[in-house]
Amino acid sequence: MSTVITRGQRGLLPLLVASILWGVWTTGEKFGLGGMSVVTLLTVTLASATALLWAILLRQGHQRPTREQLKLLALLGLFEPMLGYGAIGLGLAYINAAEAALLDGTEAVFIVALAAFLNRRMPTGRAVAGVVLAAAGVALLGGPRADLGLSLGSLLVLAGSLAAAIATMIAGRAVVDMPPLVVTAYQFAFGLLFTLPLIVWQWVGGDRPFTPSAHLGHWLVVTVVCGFGLGIAYLLYNRAITQVSVSAAGIVLNIIPVFGVAAAIIFLDEAITLWQFLGASLIIGGIFLFTEADLDE
Repeated sequence: MSTVITRGQRGLLPLLVASILWGVWTTGEKFGLGGMSVVTLLTVTLASATALLWAILLRQGHQRPTREQLKLLALLGLFEPMLGYGAIGLGLAYINAAEAALLDGTEAVFIVALAAFLNRRMPTGRAVAGVVLAAAGVALLGGPRADLGLSLGSLLVLAGSLAAAIATMIAGRAVVDMPPLVVTAYQFAFGLLFTLPLIVWQWVGGDRPFTPSAHLGHWLVVTVVCGFGLGIAYLLYNRAITQVSVSAAGIVLNIIPVFGVAAAIIFLDEAITLWQFLGASLIIGGIFLFTEADLDE
């Protein structure tokens, strides 16, 4: 019994660290936008994460994926990180980091909805209640009108969350026979590859890759906090998920929005209104209603 408890404790700590890194990532992206364009920021982030993941993968060694597996990994890389993180980065240009962190937490809502649609099964009562609470929380983020007239930034972040949910569905169905580190390394490599044409288009179009106020701090935050942090978070998650149950992992990962809001308040001096606080409570409460069965697509 003591051995089982020890394994669980060892698995929960990496999950907690990964949750913190994912939560702080939104704040780092928002700060980075002060010195870089969205495309430049996305490229530097993915390049840093890809370099870290591949350095570890090449050191450990791996069997090259088959052609069919590479096609699936390319599809994964397209939805996440390219489309997912790209859309969130665009959204952060219009809204604050705290609101983006909360909206990004709705990925679990999209997973439940997609699983119900694709598998043609009714979600549990808890899942329905969770979706309703999370949707109400999203509406309240906009103010006392409590409608769904969301801003462009909010819609972009939600689109990024949807892309991440689609990637989760693809990964769960198609690459279960591959080691998690291999999947993640190739996934990020393809995501970076799909982003490179955007950099070329930016250069050809004459758009500025950096703002006049760009400085070394922007490079450090985007490279270390956003890039390396993202890669380390995935590595910790891949390792911890073999030591704890899916439901236990879900409970820890569901508090990512909490860390995101806290980081925005501490590092960016962002203020949270009463309506945003109420919306955050509903979103987080709704996410915690999802069970292991709801998220198992």
